[in-house]
Amino acid sequence: MNEKPALKPCVVTEATADAVRPFGLDMKVLLTTENTGGAFSAVVCVHQPGEGPPPHFHSGQDEYFYVLEGTYEMTVDGATSEVGPGTMVFLPRGTVHSFRTISAEPGRMLDWSLPGGQDRYFREIDALGKGGAGFDDAMLKKVGAANERHDTHFPK
Repeated sequence: MNEKPALKPCVVTEATADAVRPFGLDMKVLLTTENTGGAFSAVVCVHQPGEGPPPHFHSGQDEYFYVLEGTYEMTVDGATSEVGPGTMVFLPRGTVHSFRTISAEPGRMLDWSLPGGQDRYFREIDALGKGGAGFDDAMLKKVGAANERHDTHFPK
């Protein structure tokens, strides 16, 4: 019989969460895939003005964003809108999306992925990207195999 290990309650603050810097972005892993038995992972992301990923999608994960601070330009399936604190965004698997901070101050959002796995992706990209940052073609090529392993696709 394949029994899953028992889940343990946990309390995590941003101050005690593990910091990672995938693509040079500041992130804190609040809940790992392991913390939730694979159900989801949760990360707080800080984006400096102008920062954010190019259009991408996940074929096996749904994603949720909750904007905590700043203003973002959010593009979902080709429709662009301006979103700020208190905005919740749901991205079903397969939805092409991108965003960038358009406020003068940094943006900050909570990012959940269901099922879990984004935390593992961000950790791997952080490890691969030491000395490199951003989403330029060279960096995306460098992390291409990780993108495939972790279901993150950047269509051209």
